[in-house]
Amino acid sequence: MEALSTAKQVIDIFSALLSPVIAISVGFIAYQQWKLNVDKEKRESNSNKLHIYIVVKRFLRSVDINHVVDDKLYEELQEALALADFYFDGIVTDWLFQVDSDASAWLNLMRINSLPDMQESNPEFTRNLREIEELIDNLQNFHCELFDVFKGSMMYLKTSK
Repeated sequence: MEALSTAKQVIDIFSALLSPVIAISVGFIAYQQWKLNVDKEKRESNSNKLHIYIVVKRFLRSVDINHVVDDKLYEELQEALALADFYFDGIVTDWLFQVDSDASAWLNLMRINSLPDMQESNPEFTRNLREIEELIDNLQNFHCELFDVFKGSMMYLKTSK
């Protein structure tokens, strides 16, 4: 009978010790899950930022090479700019707004100059051509600034050990 009582006491002691161990284990697992989710959110954010960077780079590279604003790439740029407001600070979004403004102005001036009543002898036509050239120069300069503008806003995910 006494042996049964001793066995019950040992089982009670192990039960009492097991509860905190289980609680600590559950807390540790919860902490690891939280850490994984934070890292996942950072990776997703970086992935979206990188996508925006690539779209802007593709657009500006096209302008730099072809000296025209491609309509399809401009539409992709518009979509990327809509996302950029959610992922970047004011420095990047202000810079992107300037890129968009110059590209939009270029498209507008090209449409105006392609109207049937616009002729090369028209002073507005030649003034628009000069402005178009300036806008292409600006967009080429934006291509040179691209990496420096974006690198400050990109978070580099360090591996945790």
